[in-house]
Amino acid sequence: MRGLKDYHEADNESHIALLPAALPPTRPVRILVVGEMILDRYVWGSASRISPEAPIPVLQVERREHRAGNAAFVMANLRALGAAVHGLSAVGRDANGKLLRRLIAECGVNTDSIVAVTGRSTIVKERFLASVQSAGRATQQLLRVDEEDTHPLAAPTERVLKKKLSVELETADAVLVSDINKGLLTPSFLRAIIDGARQRGAPVIIDPRISSDYSLYRGATALTPNRFETEAATGVAMSDRGAWELGAKTLTERLDLRACLVTLDREGMYLYQRDGRGFHISTSPRDVYDVTGAGDVVLAVFGLMVAMEEGFPAAAALSNLAAGVEVGHLGAQVIARAELEAAIENQRLDHSKKVVLLPELKRRLETERRAGHKIVFTNGCFDLLHAGHIASLNFARAQGERLVVGLNSDRSVRQLKGAGRPVYPASERARILAALESVDYVVIFDETRAERIIAEVAPDVLVKGEDYRGRVVDGAEQVLARGGKVVLAPLLDGRSTSKTLADLKQRLSE
Repeated sequence: MRGLKDYHEADNESHIALLPAALPPTRPVRILVVGEMILDRYVWGSASRISPEAPIPVLQVERREHRAGNAAFVMANLRALGAAVHGLSAVGRDANGKLLRRLIAECGVNTDSIVAVTGRSTIVKERFLASVQSAGRATQQLLRVDEEDTHPLAAPTERVLKKKLSVELETADAVLVSDINKGLLTPSFLRAIIDGARQRGAPVIIDPRISSDYSLYRGATALTPNRFETEAATGVAMSDRGAWELGAKTLTERLDLRACLVTLDREGMYLYQRDGRGFHISTSPRDVYDVTGAGDVVLAVFGLMVAMEEGFPAAAALSNLAAGVEVGHLGAQVIARAELEAAIENQRLDHSKKVVLLPELKRRLETERRAGHKIVFTNGCFDLLHAGHIASLNFARAQGERLVVGLNSDRSVRQLKGAGRPVYPASERARILAALESVDYVVIFDETRAERIIAEVAPDVLVKGEDYRGRVVDGAEQVLARGGKVVLAPLLDGRSTSKTLADLKQRLSE
């Protein structure tokens, strides 16, 4: 395990230098998330004309989508990364509150301490997004409409939440607080959270509100304010490295924190620790689709790593990387463990241009298509690569100019193949595939079936093995509907990972 002591001599500020070699393995960690839960509603459509009634675009609605926001989004991200998550919050006793609780319950979050309050409406943020070109490109947000009740909670409701807090703290390994100042986190409630966690020895990490008075956070383990919030709380203009350190140091010392992680948008992050060490964690250049949810992802990943005792520098570097993944998505998008593993792999491997995340892959494929290149897609677990895999990949590459390989995540391989699989984690399987000349891009996906990843990649040719003849091929209908084709690759007899493993087991038992 990497703790703070491992970084005592670290003076290389690169995010790569601070990153662990791999995402730490999942182990039982129970995290309590406290804060305002929001229902994010997305209305997607196209805008091809201006309204005759006013100089505004007309949105032709195509679909609506609901997602968990703010504290609920933190909960969902933690579950996706393998933590056991309990929520402590209040929503309205209304249809939106019921939907929000269902969304996070479906993620595996324990909702026993989420209180439905009569006479208080659930917070809803509704975003209208329009595609202004064909094929869904250049999607942008046109308008956001907020519905919220920001009055402080009534005393009886706060008493109920404090009682639930006492019960939840008995088994919590860490407490994460998402404070957007919408009435839930009163000074009294915040004090109960911080003091209760400290008495149990559980770290409490807070994403703070905008305020000139942060005394209500005194005694927390760490804060994760952004640039603007730090300026408001300290009066320090966060313009350069000296100011970053001063702002983070001021909060750390003034509030008796162990660390302060200031997020600096395009300039990365600055971490200051109580022992006087500071780290600037730079960010990699990337196209930004949407900053929605980036701060929540930072809280989730940073808090989880601290709870797992990975140390503040490693936790900060990983949360910086995760935020970079998040801003590549449109809207708040839960970061799957496989996606974060792939991002680590991208940072560390020489062939990182081949192992890519989905948003980056889609941007690269747009360039490939403009150059007239035919895109081929195939997918699989590719565990214990053998001669049959090589033959199939070479065949697939011959069907076009660029071959994209969709690789099943570790979780989906276990679901497909059972306990004991995969033999190698997704990061290593991706590295092996990327080393092959026939492979142009590798993208990891987390589902057991490939329809979604195929829809996103939109290949011209879909390749599967000859053993799929007469069977349903995932994504085939989508590819054919766009005018593409499905091709079955010939197989080498007797080659399969399952057979290889069975043969090895037999030999070892002899």
